[in-house]
Amino acid sequence: MKVDKLLVKQIQSLTTKLIESSFQIEYNWVSSKNGIITWDNCRDISFSLKKLPYADMYGECLKERAFNLMLLDGALIQLMYECKNDKIIKHRLAFYPNPDVERYQDDPENFEHNHFGNELFSEVYEKRAIVFPIRFDFDADEKKYKEHDHTYSHLTLGNYTNCRIPVSKPITPNRFLLFILRNFYFDKFKEHYVNDDFSCNFKHDNLLSLSEEKSLFLSYS
Repeated sequence: MKVDKLLVKQIQSLTTKLIESSFQIEYNWVSSKNGIITWDNCRDISFSLKKLPYADMYGECLKERAFNLMLLDGALIQLMYECKNDKIIKHRLAFYPNPDVERYQDDPENFEHNHFGNELFSEVYEKRAIVFPIRFDFDADEKKYKEHDHTYSHLTLGNYTNCRIPVSKPITPNRFLLFILRNFYFDKFKEHYVNDDFSCNFKHDNLLSLSEEKSLFLSYS
């Protein structure tokens, strides 16, 4: 199966899977054209989000419906890929927690009791944690690569300038959602899924240099 077809199939499957387990409450169906994979009616608003406070950034994404999936606590998931010659050449995978409610994992039973259905955002909890976006970026362009400083694939936390934690290779939708659900919705994940539910046969060579592998980085098989 060609890589763009594989990615689209995974996103379609994830959308259905999360609906069935009540993990998500809103979604935009995946869109694929000329190797660009986003969501229906996607409009690039990234330029308008730069340097915005996080709550405003989240609000703009919500207003523009700039997401593939909205999870049960209002967190947004973005899955954007660009493919060429049967290879991933770019991706931007983002997790935007809802800044207006307490994290689901802190108190899942109370959260579900108070927030499901039409009352999802009706009650604002006292927040015990600072929320920020999590993003996995990949760009195969050799001109943008800079050893240690700008690896081909990297993890960015928040809007910290030059925060690029090296990652060994590009990441598929299944791998990304497994990372998000296990780490931020652990109890509900364990209730409905096992790791193999997000298996992926996509293979890609390790892109880290020997020098980069001597520092802390993220990797998967």
